[in-house]
Order: sequence, then C-alpha cells, then structure tokens
Amino acid sequence: MNAHAKRCLATAVAVVLFCTACGNNSQPAAQETTAAETAPPTTAQQTREVPADTMAPSGEAAVADGHQHAHGAATTPAVEPYPSVSLRVLEDPAGGWLLHSAPSNFRIAPENVSTAHVDGEGHMHLYIDGVKVMRLYGEWHQMPPLAAGTHEVRVELSSNDHSAMAIDGVVVDDTVTLEVSADQATLATDGSTGAQDPTGQDMSSMDSAESAGTGSGEGTNPAQTVSIEIVDGEPVGGHQRVGVALNSEVAVTVTSDVTEEVHVHGYDILRSVSPGRPLNFSFTADIPGVFEVELEGSGRLLAQLTVS
Repeated sequence: MNAHAKRCLATAVAVVLFCTACGNNSQPAAQETTAAETAPPTTAQQTREVPADTMAPSGEAAVADGHQHAHGAATTPAVEPYPSVSLRVLEDPAGGWLLHSAPSNFRIAPENVSTAHVDGEGHMHLYIDGVKVMRLYGEWHQMPPLAAGTHEVRVELSSNDHSAMAIDGVVVDDTVTLEVSADQATLATDGSTGAQDPTGQDMSSMDSAESAGTGSGEGTNPAQTVSIEIVDGEPVGGHQRVGVALNSEVAVTVTSDVTEEVHVHGYDILRSVSPGRPLNFSFTADIPGVFEVELEGSGRLLAQLTVS
C-alpha cells in the first residue's frame, strides 16, 4: 500500500470513529428530553392550572349537592314579585307561645297541598332547632311544647309539592331565637307536657302512649278513632281532615302494604307500620292547633288533626 492509500484509509477510519462517538452522545440527550416532556406536572402546576369555576364544592354546598333529604330539601325558584315571610313569637298568657308567620307575595293554599307547583302559592314549614315539626296553613299557630333553654324557630315558604321556595338559590325563610326559662317551659325533661292554664291547673291529662285500645276516663271526652289505610304508599280516599276536641283522647289505627313510619307532628309521635303489622296507638290531644299525620319517609300527608 502506497503512502497516498494509507492516508485515505486513516482518514476514513477517523471519520467513522467520529460519527460513532457523536451517535452515542446524542441518544441519552434525546431520552432525557422525552422524559422531561412526559413527566407529570408538579403539585404547584396542577393547583395553579385549575380554573375557579371547576373547583369541587366544599362544606355545606358539597353536602347540598351530594344529598337531599327525603322531603323538604329540594328548592323551587321563586318568581317576581318575590315572596318573603316575617316571623315573631309571642308569649301566650295561658302558657306557651303563639307563632305569627306572615308571608308577603305568597298565597297560603292548603287545598292544593301535595299537588304540582304553582307560582306564588303553597304553605309553610315550621322547624324548631333544625327539625321539621309541622306544616303551617295559616299565619297564627300555637307553638308545640318546649323545654327550658335556647331554641331556634324557623319558618320557610314551601311550594304545593313541599319544595322550599328560593331566590337565587337561597331559601325564603325567617328565623327567631327563643329563650325559654325553667318557669316558662311547657315540656319537662322527661318529655311530658305540663302546660298551665291561668288558674294554675295542669292541662295535661296524660303522656302520649302507644296502646291497642282507645281508652277513655272519667272527666274526659269520649275517645275518637282515626282509621287510615295505605295502599301503594298512598292513603285510600286521600288525606283526612279530622276535628278533635281539646283534651280528648284520640286512637289512631293504620294499616299499610309498605313499610314506613307514621309521624304525628306537634306531638312528636313516631311509630312504625309494615305489611301484616297494623299500627295502633292513642294519645291525649292536649295541644291546640292544626297537626299533620304523615309518612315520615315519603312525606305523604295522611291526615290533618284540628285540635280545638
């Protein structure tokens, strides 16, 4: 091999070695770039890029969005002129308290209860200490017995279908705080009532009690029986309107083809009924006013008791 051939061969070998070295150095660089491009963003990046309007609700809003009570939690938007309600509680000289709930731009329509929504009409729901006590079909109502202590009394406007009326998502209601002293209390710590008349005589004849009989006694009005038959979760013949004499004993009989709880509002009576197991109980109607008997789970109205 002459000198010129040797120089050409050396040059070719050098070029090959140089290209090989460059190739080995460039591959890791490409791999590093790919890894950087596919790596997940940092926590700061993830948080910073989330738009405000896509944030999940928190606190009470999250609870409201995720769960609604069986009845009374849904809302219906109110229309103009917007309704409102004003609430006050007055002490009754005979014992207890009178509730005055005055709605504006809203018609109380007891004849349309449990029917479809109609703008501007419905009824009211009374809550005491966050617990629904009864429906209200008038401005004046005798408050149920209260124990000594601080109580939150709230009334909300409700549509015929029992959904709460709302303006921009805010329920239309009014709330007052009632301080009840030991001397003013009409409910003992054991749950018994002890309302006093102006002469100081105890107006309570007996505690509410479950009983298979109707029961009556000397000095009391004859017992009155309210019979309710439930088929497919509905009261046969619709809900009843029953007049009850004050301090009389009322016997309630319920048969049902569904398992439910029967709730007598105002008297805080809650009893279970199921297929093949009729419900029988009695209580003394010693609290004046209008009280609903309803199925606790579905909210279906069974009867209205007007005690006077």
